[in-house]
Amino acid sequence: MASITDNISEGLKYPFNDPKKLVTFGAFFAALNIIFFAITELSVKIVRVFAVTQGNTLAFKFSQIPQDNVYAIAILAIISFIISLIIMGYQYNVMKFSIDEKNDLPGFSNIVNILINGVKYFIVSLIYNIIPIVVLVCGVELMAVQNGDYIVSIISLILFIICNFLLIMGLANMIDSDKFTKAFDLREITDKIANLGWVRYVGIILFAVIVYVIIMICVGIILMIISTFIALAVNQAIILTAIISIIEGLFISPYISIFFNRVYGSIYRESIQ
Repeated sequence: MASITDNISEGLKYPFNDPKKLVTFGAFFAALNIIFFAITELSVKIVRVFAVTQGNTLAFKFSQIPQDNVYAIAILAIISFIISLIIMGYQYNVMKFSIDEKNDLPGFSNIVNILINGVKYFIVSLIYNIIPIVVLVCGVELMAVQNGDYIVSIISLILFIICNFLLIMGLANMIDSDKFTKAFDLREITDKIANLGWVRYVGIILFAVIVYVIIMICVGIILMIISTFIALAVNQAIILTAIISIIEGLFISPYISIFFNRVYGSIYRESIQ
């Protein structure tokens, strides 16, 4: 059985096995960042129009909002959701390659299959997080009514952590068996975690998170330096934000995404050995 550091170090090296595929995957993140940036800009314009419009009724204020902006936001939101599904589908394939001990990165030749896998990845993730989200919403409502009752919110956080620890093994169980229902076979999932060892299972995930935090701190410093040079050359906030979003999308997000899913797959592989 590999050590915890072996799992993490292998996950850190894996994305560099095929830089071309890494950047190709990053193109989806970059596109997503640009779309989110565009949606934010359009939303700000809508809020600005809503705020400055003179009128006594909400209906009148809403009637003054440019419909083209609303339609554009709706279309961009749909496109961003499709791109997000493709990203999750690729994460699905990365985990599958890790479970099968393949050292190359998945390709993009069958985009339909990637999209289908993304739908499964999304639905399973959503179902696992429904209860924490519902409890969180209830907690927020109670805080508004009782002014400072944080107990339900704390419970929601605990549920979120527990559910996502189980989600990792649930996704891997589904991917390995290629059966959607296996994502929710809690007895099988907990048995595999027990086979690996709960302490080891939690330890690998926490270690991966710590490494992620360290990477993001370093990346943040680098991006700050790059931003300074770009700001001196361009001196326009919109262009600067767009450039940084593209850089982050092309290189950082895909690397982190592949790293985590590679580690998740290796955890599952050890649990069944």
